[in-house]
Amino acid sequence: MRFPHGSGHVSQLGREFLCRPVGAAVRRRSGPVRSGIRALVPVVILLASLAACTTQSDKADSPTGTIGSLPDAARQIMAKPAYAGARWLYYVADPNTGKAVLANAPDQLVFTGSTAKEFTIGTVYDTLGTETRLTTPVYASAPTVAGTVSGNLVLVASGDLTLGGRGALQGKVDHTFTATSVDHVYGDIAPNTTKVADDPLAGLNDLAHQVAAKGITRIDGDVVIDTRIWETFKGQEGLVPPIFVNDNILDIDVTPGDVGQLASIATTPQTSAFTVESKVTTADTATGLQVAADPNDPRHIVVTGTVAPGKPAATIYRIPDAASWARTLFVEALGRAGVTVAAPALSSNNEAGLPAPTSYPADRQVAAFQSPTMKAFGSMILETSYNTGANAMMCLLAVEAGSTDCTAGLKTIRDEVEMAGLNSNEVVLVDGQGADPASTTPKQMAAWMQWAAGQSWGPDFVAGQPILGVTGSLASSGADSPAKGKVLAKTGTSAAVDPATGRALFNVQSLAGYLVRDNGKNLVFGLSMSGGTYPDVLTGLHDAGDDVAMVAAAIQQAFEK
Repeated sequence: MRFPHGSGHVSQLGREFLCRPVGAAVRRRSGPVRSGIRALVPVVILLASLAACTTQSDKADSPTGTIGSLPDAARQIMAKPAYAGARWLYYVADPNTGKAVLANAPDQLVFTGSTAKEFTIGTVYDTLGTETRLTTPVYASAPTVAGTVSGNLVLVASGDLTLGGRGALQGKVDHTFTATSVDHVYGDIAPNTTKVADDPLAGLNDLAHQVAAKGITRIDGDVVIDTRIWETFKGQEGLVPPIFVNDNILDIDVTPGDVGQLASIATTPQTSAFTVESKVTTADTATGLQVAADPNDPRHIVVTGTVAPGKPAATIYRIPDAASWARTLFVEALGRAGVTVAAPALSSNNEAGLPAPTSYPADRQVAAFQSPTMKAFGSMILETSYNTGANAMMCLLAVEAGSTDCTAGLKTIRDEVEMAGLNSNEVVLVDGQGADPASTTPKQMAAWMQWAAGQSWGPDFVAGQPILGVTGSLASSGADSPAKGKVLAKTGTSAAVDPATGRALFNVQSLAGYLVRDNGKNLVFGLSMSGGTYPDVLTGLHDAGDDVAMVAAAIQQAFEK
C-alpha cells in the first residue's frame, strides 16, 4: 500500500457473470444477489457491462508477450529514470469478449503486495457471506445472587475488528484514509495520521451496560477474555489476536509548547492500562516521534523526539498483549456502568480454568455485542490496505473450516482460487495480507477480479475498491485527472531499503481492479511495476504509487470510448 504526501509503510456485480474469467473456466456458488454498498455511478455502470458478457473460446485469450500499444502518457511515465531497470507487467481485458486488449509479460510472476487482499476478501465474501456479523458474548461463570456473581465474567472474543469503534454502533467501519490523511493503524510510520472521530470503547461500554441491566452490581472473581477461537497469528506487521479494542492501539496526540518547552500529551482511549511520559521537545525543526515502553516497567510508555511550534503531531503505541489490554478496558467500562470487580484492573488476562470453548450455558449469557457486516469490514480493509485486518479475515476462514490455526484459512483461499478457474500454480500466498513472497501474474489477477465481479457478492466487492482521486489508498492520486472516479482498484506495495545508502528498491507497486468506460464495456486489469529505484523510501512511496496509478489512468483514458 501507499500513503499520501510521501509517507508510508515499507513491506510489502449485478447479474450473474456468465462469461469466462480471463483465462479461466466459470465456476460459482449459488446465492442471492445483494445490492451494492454505495450509490456509485461508475460501479453501477461497471456492473451492467460485466453482467452482459458472453462466453468466448480459449483461443481468444492466450497472450505470452505484448498485445496492443500503450498510450503516450503511460510511456512517458515508464520512461522516467526511476524505472530504467524496472519491469512493467500488465494485462487489460474486455470481459465481454474474453480478449486481452493490452498486455505485456502477462504470464510472468511478480510480487502482489497488498493486491493479494483481493483473494482474501473475495474468499471471505463467498465463504462467510457479505451480510454475516460476528457476535461477542459475555458469560457469568456462576449464578447471580443478590446482584453478585460469585465467579468470573468471561468475554468470548469473536474476531470483531472494531468492537463498537469506527462507527460500528451504526453498522459502519469508518476510516480516515483520504487524500490528505492516513488511518491511525499506520500512525507509527505516517506523520499525517488521524484517528476516527468515534469512541473506541463504545462496544465495551455497551456490554458493560448490558451486564448492569441484568441486575449485576459486583463480580467477586475476575474478568477474563477468552481468546481461544484462534491462536494468535504472527503477521508481518505484528500479532493478530481475536480481540481488538481500538485496533489494539493507544493513540498519542502531542501538542507543542513554546520553543524549548516539553510538549504535552493526551491519549485515546483514556485508561489506567498505561502511563505515558513526554520527553518530546518543542523545537524550530521537527524530527519526528519515537515511542517505546520502559524496559523496567512495560506499562510506562516514553515518547521522545521534537515537534515544531504550532504543529501538533500524533503517533501510536501498538499493544503487545491484546487480551490483557481488553481485560483492563472492560473492567474500567464495568466500573463506569456501576459494576464492581474484585480483581484489580491492572492484571494479566488469565484463561486458566475456562470451560470448553463451546460449553458456555446459554442461561449464563449476560451480554452480547454484534459487529458490522463482513462487507463493511472488507471494504475498509481494501480501501485502507489494513494488513492486520486482512490477516484476521484469514483467521476467520480458518475458524469456519474448524481450525484454530489461522494458516488453515489459506487452504480455503486456495480452494476458492481453484474454484474460480485460475491456474493455482501461478498464485502464491503466505498470509491474508500479501506479505512477500506472495506472487501472481497480471493475467491471473485480472481473472480473479473478473470472476469475483460476477458472483452474487460482486457488487459489494467492486464497490469496496479504492477509487482513483476519490477514496482510500487511491484518493491522493489523479484528483485532477479525467480518469478520476473511473479506476476502481486495490493498491499493493513491497519495498526494501539499502542500509548503506538509504536508496529504496520497489519490488512491486501494483494495482488490480476495474476500468470504467463511457461506452459501458468496462475492462478488468492487473498492473505491476517491479524494480523501480528511488533516493529514499518516502520518495518512492509517493512517486511509485502516483506513477502506477497514473499509468492506469492513461490506459483508462485510451480505452474510454
